[in-house]
Amino acid sequence: MKITKLNADSSWLWEINGLKILVDPWFSESQVDFHPRFSTQYHLDKQPEVYEIPRPDFIFISHPFTDHCDRETLIKFSAEIPVICLPSIQRKIQKWKHFKQFISLGDAPFQMEKISKTGILDLVHHAYFISDGTSSMCYAPHGTRRIEEGKQVAVLLTTVTTYELPFYLGGTVNLGLNKAIQLAEKLKVNTLISTHDEQKRQAGLVARLSKRKYTLSNEFLTLTQGQSFEF
Repeated sequence: MKITKLNADSSWLWEINGLKILVDPWFSESQVDFHPRFSTQYHLDKQPEVYEIPRPDFIFISHPFTDHCDRETLIKFSAEIPVICLPSIQRKIQKWKHFKQFISLGDAPFQMEKISKTGILDLVHHAYFISDGTSSMCYAPHGTRRIEEGKQVAVLLTTVTTYELPFYLGGTVNLGLNKAIQLAEKLKVNTLISTHDEQKRQAGLVARLSKRKYTLSNEFLTLTQGQSFEF
């Protein structure tokens, strides 16, 4: 299994059993949640162009928010590429009338399942188990509080940033370093790799109310844009 970091946020290219899976691509200059005055975030670094990325065999979208599910970026990719996602995310993307095929996690051509235990109102703290039959990893870009028992992975992709909002705006969005280490211990992880830790420029109401803390840790591997890791 090979994973390549495509930007400083949480866009990846995974190579699993000879297949290329594009993950959470957000390459537009900014992303807006609900309204620009509510929340807008801007990349600080130059983003890859779509033509620079090898044509993916599949696209995987982990969360419905625009920094994972960015319409401006996604519609630049061929409508023939199948999209792997949860049903709630599929319903959002189908409204764009672009992609022709959607695949559930269980029907992906490699093992993929959601292992986080989240309530109906928690759209943020998803954790996914991915395996090629030999190696495995967990992708939890916001962190997660509870997972299914008995899972073990070689690699954990998760955040070391604590990103807090008032409870009425969702509470703690990114759970930070301590929760990441706890998750790694539960999964008996060999390698921890940070994701979703970009130091973005923020604007709007959310920016004024949010608190962000980025914690460096020698326990985590931080890949640069374009850098790969094989396991």
